[in-house]
Amino acid sequence: MDRILPQIQSWFAAKENQIQLFADLDTRVEGWFKGELLTLFSELEQQGKIQGFRREANLSSDQRKRIQVDVVVQIDGEPHHCELKAACISRAAGTPRNLHFYFREDHVGFQKDLAKLGLLNVPNRWLIGFIYPAPTMAEWQREILSLSKNHGQWQCLTSPDCNVPLFIALWRADS
Repeated sequence: MDRILPQIQSWFAAKENQIQLFADLDTRVEGWFKGELLTLFSELEQQGKIQGFRREANLSSDQRKRIQVDVVVQIDGEPHHCELKAACISRAAGTPRNLHFYFREDHVGFQKDLAKLGLLNVPNRWLIGFIYPAPTMAEWQREILSLSKNHGQWQCLTSPDCNVPLFIALWRADS
């Protein structure tokens, strides 16, 4: 996934107006991000940069549970298992959804998806977070430190730039 991250970033940079509108309206639109990402994957497949993808893939966990991941992408012949999370932190409508809201231990945030992916005994587990508007580096570091207690095996490969309307956080599980 880190190999195609520049294409993902470029794709969403071209959609800056829509993302800014979503932030201005304090709107959570995870389905839109998923749809855009699937459209990009289709183009990357046609260009031969990935070998395929499937959405809502069902996998087995170590506990013999069926786990559904948002998308599996074939890159260089290897499957990459991805969860997506969209986090609107604008609070423009007075909502309580700041960055910490998405890092709490509950059913709506990053920790849920990290734990879900942690149940899979497969390589190439990723979490792609679309955070808009981009948080400050101080906000981001504070939340990253809070995760290390429960999810220390995960590493975020990107850093926020608060001069853009969208931060794409790419997380990888240490294998």
